[in-house]
This record gives sequence, structure tokens and C-alpha cells, in this order.
Amino acid sequence: MEKFQELLKRINVDDKSYLQEYLKAKHMKYSPILDFMVRVNGIFHDTFYEVMNKDMRAIEFVFTSPKVWGEWSFNDPVQEIRILPSGMGSVKVVDGEITPQKWLFEKMNFKKAMIRFIIEKSYKQGTYGLLTPSRLVDLMKGGVIPYVLRITCYTKEARYKLTLNIPNGNVMADFRHRKIPPRLLKKRKVEEYLIFDRLYSLLDIPRFPKMVWEAVFESEGMDIETLTLIFNVPEKIIENNLAVLKKYNLVEEDVKSKIYRATLPMQAP
Repeated sequence: MEKFQELLKRINVDDKSYLQEYLKAKHMKYSPILDFMVRVNGIFHDTFYEVMNKDMRAIEFVFTSPKVWGEWSFNDPVQEIRILPSGMGSVKVVDGEITPQKWLFEKMNFKKAMIRFIIEKSYKQGTYGLLTPSRLVDLMKGGVIPYVLRITCYTKEARYKLTLNIPNGNVMADFRHRKIPPRLLKKRKVEEYLIFDRLYSLLDIPRFPKMVWEAVFESEGMDIETLTLIFNVPEKIIENNLAVLKKYNLVEEDVKSKIYRATLPMQAP
């Protein structure tokens, strides 16, 4: 909390609401899957808030202490991300089933990647799109302080995604982890993920329908019953959220089978 308060002083903010939102994020209910540290110019920092609004030549995220072994299911086992202000950089990923020996001792190569940030939860909430580090710094100088931040990394072969809870310094497990049967999954191309992420980051709709869209997107299709099991909510709530997505042409319904499939319009509504 001390580093967060120092950040507020650096950007000349004196508003108790910032701290209230910080504490809400800190006490969110979720399963952590990794811890992370931030390294700038070779120096490790306790929290991202320590360097957040500063102009950075380069920043590195180092991920440690996996909480899950074996199959990760929607969680990407990334060990390190290196990012230039332009948003270009590299990512080091552990492929295949994860074991302690593989994580600690197997040498992994960095893959060149385009890297972007998506602000999931912040003070001065808004839809800011896919952000380069430079753009993120500009927003933070203007008082947009992220508490939950998604990082997306696009290599030639794959897209890797991590959602950071910044107050707690860890990576949040994907909400679909071990909830979607493998038979329902759909393999997506990097280009499709890039379109999806661009739309996702610009959609000015509540968080829950966006989660429903994300669940459907990486599947061959889902019915309402499957979605109620994933989210553990009544069918009526799922129906209402699917109606929101249909309004924005983000899902389509096969009337005969009652299966919903994600659509990818080429620009955000």
C-alpha cells in the first residue's frame, strides 16, 4: 500500500476513492496462479506501482512460484516478458504439461512478440483499447490507475494472456480454468485473437457479458445450460447477457440446436 500511496503523490492525487478501489481489488475473490516481479533497468521492484507512471525505456515482468502443475487450461505458463515502450518485445513460455523440474531447470528460449495491455479494472474506469507501455504511462499520468491489468503477447504462432492483480502482485487464474470440457474447445489463430482482444478492450459493456463472450469465443459453441455451469448463475442471467452480446453482433444463435457461437466483426461496435 505504501508504494501505491507514493504513486498517488507522484501524480498529485489526493482522493480517498483511489485507495478504496485499491482495497477492493486487493480483497477480490480469485485463485492466484503465479506471482510476479517487475524489473526496470536491471533493478527489481516490489510492485508495479513503484514504476507505473515513469517513462520506461524497457520493463520486464518475471513470473515465479506456480500454484498449479500439470495441465493449465486457459492459463499461459509464461516465465518472463520483456517490453519496449513501443510495445514490441519478447516472451518466454514453458510449453506442454508443467512440472516443477521443467519450470525450474529446463532452458526456455525467448520468442519475439508484440505486447499490449488491457485495463480490466481501474480508477477512472473506461474503454482504452489495446495499450502500448507508452500509452499506459500517459493514461496513468492522467490519473487512470489500473488495479487489474491484462497482458496479451502475440508471437507468429500463438497468443499468450495473463491477468495481473497489481495490489497483490500475482496472476489471476482464468475464470474458465477446468470448467470447460476439452471437447468444446476451438483452436484460434493469432489474427483472430488480435481482433478479439481489440474488440474486447473497446467494448463499453459490463464485465460479465464480456466474460460470457470470451467463454463462447474459444469454444465450438455453447448452449445456455453449459454457460450456467461455467458461471454458476441462473439461466435467466445467461439469457440476458447473451441478449446483450447479440445486440452488438458478438454472438449468433443456431435456432435449431440452441447453440451460441462467437462472431468476430471487423471493428468494435
